[in-house]
Amino acid sequence: MIIKAENIKKCYYTGKEAHLVIDDFSYTFEEGKIYLIKGLSGKGKTTLLSLLALLDDIDGGKIYYDNELISNANMDKKCVLRSKEIGIVFQDYGLLQELNVIENIILGDIITGNLSEVEALERSDQIINMLQISDKKNCYPNEMSGGQQQRVGIARAILKNPKIVFLDEPTSSLDGENTKIIVSFIEKYCHENKKLVIIATHLDSFDNIADDIIEL
Repeated sequence: MIIKAENIKKCYYTGKEAHLVIDDFSYTFEEGKIYLIKGLSGKGKTTLLSLLALLDDIDGGKIYYDNELISNANMDKKCVLRSKEIGIVFQDYGLLQELNVIENIILGDIITGNLSEVEALERSDQIINMLQISDKKNCYPNEMSGGQQQRVGIARAILKNPKIVFLDEPTSSLDGENTKIIVSFIEKYCHENKKLVIIATHLDSFDNIADDIIEL
């Protein structure tokens, strides 16, 4: 899948005062490549990621998915596209505390019908083994470190084999060992499976594996 952004912009409002966060951004993201969106805090990295992932609406410009204008699509179509083709890894992990690791990973895709329970369990076993958390499969989030929780979030995002993966500051609060595991996994996952990966970060953790770095 290819994402093409044309002259997109985004404003936030304080009362009647507009604050322009993204201004005239254009870029083409190609499949099989890793892109970094970098910049200091407040430069709009997370905002841009949310726009490209169809989590928020643009205020100007156009976004295409595989040459189809998607930024003008209705909410239902965007939701279906996110459910089927997009994986998102949030900075705060976004795990449900009352569910164990396997339940956190598989529940969403079973509910949406992306995978059967058998398929989901088989794929989750493979992925958590690659992410080196198979020994935590029955643990709950509060029994795990931040790095382990982030790896669960990654496993959940890629379980359905999405064409695009978005990651928001995936290593910002992790130690060196957890960062190394995640960086290595993302590089292998993207380049071996020809996935499009877009990462918002202010760190240099992914610089050596990135195909391009976009500075905001």
